[in-house]
Amino acid sequence: MHDGNGWFWPMGLMMVGWLVLAVIIVAAVWLTVGTGRRATDHGDSARRILAERYARGELDDEEYRRRLDGLR
Repeated sequence: MHDGNGWFWPMGLMMVGWLVLAVIIVAAVWLTVGTGRRATDHGDSARRILAERYARGELDDEEYRRRLDGLR
């Protein structure tokens, strides 16, 4: 008499719950890694801009080294 379809909805909801949990974990990891990458990119771009200004002669040796130490 019972054909076993009574488990369809609870199992479906459980699968959706696991999917939502996986999406949350992936998003948290992506945001954490992405934040670190942006911070590094920002520091690298600041050093690059500083080096370009030094190469153009806008900064002397002392000013370049002082600002470079400030970035570290």
